[in-house]
Amino acid sequence: MTRHDDSRTLDVPNRGLWIGLAIGGPVMAYGVVELWSKVGMSRLVQTGEWLLGGLLTHDLVVAPLLIALVWIAGRTFPSRARTAIRAGVLATILVVAIGAPALLGYGNRPDNPTVHPLGYPTAALTSIAIVWGLVALGQLAAAWHRHQRTVATKNTASQ
Repeated sequence: MTRHDDSRTLDVPNRGLWIGLAIGGPVMAYGVVELWSKVGMSRLVQTGEWLLGGLLTHDLVVAPLLIALVWIAGRTFPSRARTAIRAGVLATILVVAIGAPALLGYGNRPDNPTVHPLGYPTAALTSIAIVWGLVALGQLAAAWHRHQRTVATKNTASQ
């Protein structure tokens, strides 16, 4: 079957789905049974509610905000820089989202200072600086490449 063969429809689940279900289904079932046996049905229901709330929050709040921010960033800057700016905004949001628990001090305990032993604000700012440094470096490289093509084109045309 070639890559452009349209005999398969995209609506038909492929092999990856069935492999994922065969592996993931028993693992999830094991987790549910273990949780139920350790903490009981009421805690199992609370956990299910928490997971459902997280999924709904992601799908109805976080993802639309992220898409809007990336779209606005892409529309605000010139077309040459859109992809890099969008990638930088997305990476910045991901750094903040992944680091949020440590940045906000979740899990800190006065009797155990080793829970968060590192300087997380400094690490997050460093990561964001690296992201935007790479965005700037990529833009400089693209501008240099465009300049080199322009010079080469002018040299070819003058000969």
